[in-house]
Amino acid sequence: MSRETYYDVLGAPPASNLDDLKRAYRRALRASHPDVGGSAESFRRVQEAWAVLGDAARRSEYDRLNLPRASAPPKGETRRERASSRRTADEPTATATPTFATAHGHPGGYSRSRYLDIAREWMLSPQPPTPPAKPPRIPHERDRFLHMWGVVCLQLFVTFVLIVAGLAAIAAAAGNLPTIPTDALFPVLRHVTIALFGVAFLCGGAVATLRLGTSPARAEVRRVRARNRDIYAGLWAAHAADLRAFHEDLGRLPESPDSFLRSPYSPESVMVAPAAAQVELARALAQEQIAGALKSLSDEFTIWDDVRIRETDAYASHLVVGPQGLFLVEPLSERPRLDPRLTELADAVGVAALSGVLFVDLDPAAVNAPPAKLGEVPTLSWRIGITRLAPMLGGGIHGIERGESWEVRQLVERVARRVAFA
Repeated sequence: MSRETYYDVLGAPPASNLDDLKRAYRRALRASHPDVGGSAESFRRVQEAWAVLGDAARRSEYDRLNLPRASAPPKGETRRERASSRRTADEPTATATPTFATAHGHPGGYSRSRYLDIAREWMLSPQPPTPPAKPPRIPHERDRFLHMWGVVCLQLFVTFVLIVAGLAAIAAAAGNLPTIPTDALFPVLRHVTIALFGVAFLCGGAVATLRLGTSPARAEVRRVRARNRDIYAGLWAAHAADLRAFHEDLGRLPESPDSFLRSPYSPESVMVAPAAAQVELARALAQEQIAGALKSLSDEFTIWDDVRIRETDAYASHLVVGPQGLFLVEPLSERPRLDPRLTELADAVGVAALSGVLFVDLDPAAVNAPPAKLGEVPTLSWRIGITRLAPMLGGGIHGIERGESWEVRQLVERVARRVAFA
């Protein structure tokens, strides 16, 4: 039985051109994917076959060593013609040149600039973190109570005056109003007014207390104050952690910044950089590594690296548009920052929802980690090893429909209008 060739693995004849091989590779990749019932070994064999047959020079060498060759040249062919034919067959042609995804932007550029800015500012003038500001003041319940008491007291006083005046008018009309001397009229009115105001004052306090105790606003004020206290306590805890990190960074601060400024990316410089700068550099290195993995995607894909969405100023490490829609690709460490903003980001780009989010695990022990679903709300998200990233996108994700070519072109144009490089 003859040995299985790479052409057999892809299911394509040896005479196939590059386009036919590419289509066969995608079919074989989808069929062998472990998520749709394939095996990890067959999936690996398909990728291995494409790595050889997708490159013109490696394919030519593979054909020379593994495919049967004619024992004699065709009759009538001269030695010069045979040599010319051999050179033409061995040289890569324009149609045999593999095409790759279109990429825009500079991966890791923004984070590297942030690393330099933070580290230089720290080296030249280290400043302790600023304490958090107090939450905005909500008017005290006492202020609201006094205001309500005054309003109710005035309302009751006016009401009592009108009632007394009405009763006096009725008594006068009936002839039952006692005669009051002119010199005693003012003292009587004064005593009546003081008595009415005293009653209104006491009743107003009671009514204001009842109103305030049953008011929904009182419960809302208490909830807001409790939330503000929790937020303020969290900010102070974060400030305390920043202050500890500041003192740790201060202990590593070199006497002179010259060596760092000369070579900011050397291992020694990175070691003395503050923690915030080290985080930015780690993010930049992760983005560069992911961008390198995405380069192997075919020309069906368009990639934007290191961009911001204009509408919301939301930051994205990698946006990938392909036959299955728009994907966000991020280092796994960025998940806490992005999870709350996925819906906002999709709205800003102008799509109903992202097709999916791929969080790439860059841990050396997880480079070959298979896709693991992290959730479905608000969009599908996976955790994946970096070596599986391009095969997963290129081979198609099970359960996500492929769009028409015109739909993909429209999506590319829409994303291009909405993003700006960071």
